[in-house]
Amino acid sequence: MPGNTLGEPPRPPTWSVLRLFFVLTGVFSFVCGYLGLADFLNAHPEFSDRPLDLIYYTLQLFVLGSPPLDEGGKDMPVLLDLARFTAPTVTAYALAEAGRLLFANELRRIRNRNARGHVIVCGDGLVAATLARRLRATGRRVVAVPADAVATEPRSPRITGTARDPDLLRDAGIARASAVYACTDDSAANTAIALTAARRGRSPLAAYAQVADPELCLALQARHLGLARPDGARLDFFNIDDLAARKLFSQEPLLPVRGNPPVVVILGATAFGRSVLVELARRWRVIDSEQPAKVRIALIDEQATEAAAELSHRYPFLGQVCRIDPFDGGLPELLSGSGFPLPPDRVFICYDDEEQALKTALTTEQLWHGGYGSVLVRLDRLANLREAFGSDPGNGVLDDLSGALRLYGVVHAACDPDLIGDDLVERLARVIHESYVMSRRRRGEQAIDNPALVPWEELPEPQRRANRAQARDIGRKLRELGCALSPRVGPGDEHALAEEEIEKLAELEHERWRAEKVASGWRYADDRDDVHLLHPALSRWESLREDMRVRNHDAIRELPVQLADAGFRIVRVRRMP
Repeated sequence: MPGNTLGEPPRPPTWSVLRLFFVLTGVFSFVCGYLGLADFLNAHPEFSDRPLDLIYYTLQLFVLGSPPLDEGGKDMPVLLDLARFTAPTVTAYALAEAGRLLFANELRRIRNRNARGHVIVCGDGLVAATLARRLRATGRRVVAVPADAVATEPRSPRITGTARDPDLLRDAGIARASAVYACTDDSAANTAIALTAARRGRSPLAAYAQVADPELCLALQARHLGLARPDGARLDFFNIDDLAARKLFSQEPLLPVRGNPPVVVILGATAFGRSVLVELARRWRVIDSEQPAKVRIALIDEQATEAAAELSHRYPFLGQVCRIDPFDGGLPELLSGSGFPLPPDRVFICYDDEEQALKTALTTEQLWHGGYGSVLVRLDRLANLREAFGSDPGNGVLDDLSGALRLYGVVHAACDPDLIGDDLVERLARVIHESYVMSRRRRGEQAIDNPALVPWEELPEPQRRANRAQARDIGRKLRELGCALSPRVGPGDEHALAEEEIEKLAELEHERWRAEKVASGWRYADDRDDVHLLHPALSRWESLREDMRVRNHDAIRELPVQLADAGFRIVRVRRMP
């Protein structure tokens, strides 16, 4: 709908109703003025009462200058008396409306520059529209900046121009904004917008850039995390397919079927298909078992073998929790006696071609036997079709395969502000905490002995901040060794940390942690007392107890595994002297 470019529900037409009211008032004033003047001039023969003269005198009522009324008059007809007040009112409204239209852009620019705590959304597409709508639903004020120069209606809080222009971000109030989302169809433009926002904005501004290529997204995340001291605004890059997969399994985790691992079929090694496979495996790993039974996964794509090898290299944990069977010959190869167990328990149809995906779901009956919601179809442009499917006539106009079919709108799922805000630092912080919990439990500790041995969601905020600070500092510590983060894309030489490097990293992390604690008011004591802010580890590395040194060494040894979980590896970039 024109003027509703952000996909909002139609707004009440306040200005349209007001304009209509004054148009009708203007017509009413003209008719009353004409009839009233015709009656009035019968008693004043010095003025012409020809029709054209009456029209001229009536029009002059709108500018307070009709000659027959210059001297006033006690015998003025009621209609004329009414028109001489309503007509100037219409003129005043017209002048006010003209001024408003003339200066609307400048007033909006001033208002946006002085706004505080608002959110800036850059882009015109489906992602920007959906995200803006979700943000407004939470009560946030959204200022929209188009990807390219466009005309905008005055009532909309939008900025005319292009989002790549730094001055446009200033006009949108970047100095006092709380977040910037760059969601155009151009990943390079999104990156440029986010970087500009991060440079011009002030903490605690958060800048997020949508990147369509998952590998480029990983590479940009690695470079930002690799900064020695990433101060200032918060910056992160996100991929729609990755976010949608994470949202899917957070809401509908993969569960055992009759006590056994589920059998899964993934059609299409697209960005979403790969994200589904990785996230599925990551969630399956949390089963309460040291060696969970492997999930059987059929990956169907013309390049399935190559895709499976790439993913297994990038995420080493896949081999521990999944058995991936690639089928380069497509769906017919799977269904023609391949030996893969059928029917599957879960099916994910992830083709980028939405019509092909929907056609496959509706014509391949061998995939329909997994139960309610077992056949998921990735949709984007056609996501609204989900309202047409239902299990009974009251819920839809098309049969949803007795409840087995589920149409999944990836953009709607991914455009969750909280999910986008769950950036790489946050995810690494969670992994660091989970690794700490597992290592302490292996040593026999329980939550009653250590209050930090709880799930991430239950961890007090001070401890969460400490884990975030540790994750944020990974790049600095690696730079001290002449190392850097690299996405696990393609072949490469992963650097294995030597014992002396583990010692160095453990010392750097301990000193960072100690400085943070001291700055928060903690002091050294032989026994830990969280109430009085006392801790036995608050000593220099040289004086630290051996068991506490071992604990730091163990945490550093877990670092390559933690980074691999997120798709990164440590590489050597320069030799140390």
